[in-house]
Amino acid sequence: MTYVFAQVTCLVGAPQASQQPSSAADEIVVIERVKVSGSRLELGSVQFLSGMRPGMKVNEAAVRKAAGRIADSGLVKNVGYQYQSLSSERSVELEFTITDEAPLLPATIEIPDADAEDVWAYLHSIDPVFTRQLPRTQKALAFYVRYIERFFASQKRIVRVATVITADEAGNASGIVFVPASLLGTPQFRKDSKAKNPAAP
Repeated sequence: MTYVFAQVTCLVGAPQASQQPSSAADEIVVIERVKVSGSRLELGSVQFLSGMRPGMKVNEAAVRKAAGRIADSGLVKNVGYQYQSLSSERSVELEFTITDEAPLLPATIEIPDADAEDVWAYLHSIDPVFTRQLPRTQKALAFYVRYIERFFASQKRIVRVATVITADEAGNASGIVFVPASLLGTPQFRKDSKAKNPAAP
C-alpha cells in the first residue's frame, strides 16, 4: 500500500493540508527505510534536518512536520513525501522528494580571533549538510548563523553573527561572508568591505 501526501514549499512557510482521508493520515506506521530523491543533500543530512530515522513510529502529521523542518532550513525550495508498505502493511519506506534552492554561493567566515577552519570543522562534525556553499535565502543564512553562534558558545564566547553578501563588478551576488554583527557599520567594515552588502538572516 502506498500513501502519497502533500508537498511542503519553503516559500509558503507552512505545510499544505493532506489530501488523504483522516483514517490514513492518523495511522501509525514504523519507518523501515528512508529514501531521498532529487536533492544534493545526503540521506544522513535529510535525516538530520527532518528528525526521521528507521525504527521510528510516525503518522502523517509527524511526517508533514518533518518535511516542514527540511523546508525551514532554507536549503531547499520544496519537499514532497510519501511512504509505502514494505515487509508488512505498517512497516514503510519513507521517501522525501526534494527540489534544492539555487544558485549556491561560496561562503566564508571572518570572525576576529577565530580560526575559520575550526568553525567549519565544528559545523561538519554536526552534519555534512554544512558545506561551504549555500543558497542566499533568509532561512539558510539564519540556519548557518545559529550553528556558528553555537560554536562560539561552546568556546565560552558570545558572538552575534551577521551575514554579508559580496558582489562582483556587475553588482551580482558572488559570495556570503559571516562576520560579527558588531562590525557592521563601523569604519573598519566600510574600509574592508567596499563590495559587500549586509544581509539580514
